[in-house]
Amino acid sequence: MEKKRPQTARQYVLGTLRAEILKGKHPAGARLRQEEVASRLGVSTTPVREAFRDLLAEGLIGLDTHRGVLVRGLTLADVRELYELRIVLEPMLAVRALHLTSAAQLDEAEAVHLRLCEEKDPERWANLNVAFHQTLNVAAPDGRLTRIVASLAEAAGSYVTLSMHATPELMTLNNGDHAELLRLYRAGHEAGVASKTAAHLSQTLSAIERDVETRVVILAEAE
Repeated sequence: MEKKRPQTARQYVLGTLRAEILKGKHPAGARLRQEEVASRLGVSTTPVREAFRDLLAEGLIGLDTHRGVLVRGLTLADVRELYELRIVLEPMLAVRALHLTSAAQLDEAEAVHLRLCEEKDPERWANLNVAFHQTLNVAAPDGRLTRIVASLAEAAGSYVTLSMHATPELMTLNNGDHAELLRLYRAGHEAGVASKTAAHLSQTLSAIERDVETRVVILAEAE
């Protein structure tokens, strides 16, 4: 069994806070205090400050002039906009990459796929998922489409992790999608790659929508 690489303090704080926000431990509008987080997690304030920057880039927190760092929460409008764009653009990128991807690159993607099939932790699975898709599309021309897709995928990272926490069986479903994508890439099947890429993203969007809607109903009933 492969040994897990040790996390840096920044990665530890980022992963912990991200998981807590996604699981609803810190509701939208809650204030995160740097010193309190550092004390609770047993680290200095430096990795907490760095993790706050990462969470700000991911859209999970915001900055208020008077109150400091506040949890933004997740909205259906955000996730739908992200995934509507991804569902249009990523199949286009996949088709562009398809005939430029080498057998060695596909073998590398398959190795990541095998690790995904063994992984049960949502955070680590989500990170490997990014690596899988990057490896599949690494041969795509380095143009505007590639940069836009990469930016959208990064912005969606927190939502992917959320979907894995909310619907653990989705990891198994997505692993099946990955196996099929690999088969289609090896076969050079353009229409199949485009269709499967879009369906794969739609499946994740549906899972996130169900969880976000459930959270909204629970909060409304509690008020």
